[in-house]
Amino acid sequence: MSILNKVLKDLDKRGQKPGEAESVSGSAVAGPSSRTPWVVAIVAVVLLVIALIFGALSWDRWVENETVNAPQPVPKVSEPEPVESTNNFARPAQTETQTEAQAVTQSSSRQQPVEQHSPAAEQSKADHSTHTAQVPPTSSRTEQPQATESTEVDDAQEAVPESEVEPTPTLVRKTVQLSPEQVITREINAAKQTAEQGLLSEAVKHWQKVLSIDPGHIEARRQLAALQFGRNRWQEALAVLTRGLEVNPQAHELRLLAAKMLDKRQQPQLALTMLKQAQPQASRHLEYYRLKAQLAQQLNQWTLMADSYQSLAQAQPTEGRWWLGRAIAAQQLAQKDAAIRFFNRAKELIQHAPTLEFIEQQLNLLVDQDEATSS
Repeated sequence: MSILNKVLKDLDKRGQKPGEAESVSGSAVAGPSSRTPWVVAIVAVVLLVIALIFGALSWDRWVENETVNAPQPVPKVSEPEPVESTNNFARPAQTETQTEAQAVTQSSSRQQPVEQHSPAAEQSKADHSTHTAQVPPTSSRTEQPQATESTEVDDAQEAVPESEVEPTPTLVRKTVQLSPEQVITREINAAKQTAEQGLLSEAVKHWQKVLSIDPGHIEARRQLAALQFGRNRWQEALAVLTRGLEVNPQAHELRLLAAKMLDKRQQPQLALTMLKQAQPQASRHLEYYRLKAQLAQQLNQWTLMADSYQSLAQAQPTEGRWWLGRAIAAQQLAQKDAAIRFFNRAKELIQHAPTLEFIEQQLNLLVDQDEATSS
């Protein structure tokens, strides 16, 4: 209470003006001064502040004693068990972490009100720091469980057995071996497409590829020879056809094509020689005999012309032009009776007016010659 009396005396001295200390010595009993309410209020405030300070000091010492004497919680560490799914292991870890976080948060909240630099307090802070180092720091109760759950999920994902991981599909390229027939079909299609597009050089390569696989492929030789002839390479075209006849002498369509190329090159004798090298069946090779008969007529080889038209007339008896050819050949060979018979047969089959007029003229000529001879 000495401190309180001292404070009151100081307040009285501060409330008096200079020179008034002596004048009021005998008037203390006169009645309460006008400053009395203020003095009482100030004294009450001072007493309240002192009480709060004393209470805070007492509370801090009690908290320190409790902290030093209380056993520190040791975090429980357990080995992770095999995880079957990522949804079942997060809850136990989350509960245990929340318990530890609550203990640390409560311990921290008790030390926050007053800071006091005493040996016991520093020892308590050191112990608390050691415990805090073992438990991850948290800013709130809601953030720590989320971090722990994320860590547990990562560990669980690493613990998934390799046998449960699906293998990544890989692209496997397999080489398919085509048969010669399949390659030929592919090259033929490519040759036709490139020829339609005007790529004649590419088409030639594809046809040559076909012939390298099958030298006896007649259609490939015909197409290749036609392409070469169209590119004004008639000698190469003839070489392709000649090579084909060496491989297959019965390829009469190749011989016919070679003869047509020679005829267009104004070489009828070589063309006829080419055709005279074979005697195919007339019913299956009408064009072959027609060209031979035409070339023979052009070269005045009447006997060959007559034989050729005879083969044609036997293959197609109702074709009037074959009979007309036989009639002309017989007329040139001075076979009047045969010529008249063939002209009359052609007249029965042909409907073309100019041709019929020509036949009438030739018949009249033959009749006149016969009358002149008989007279």
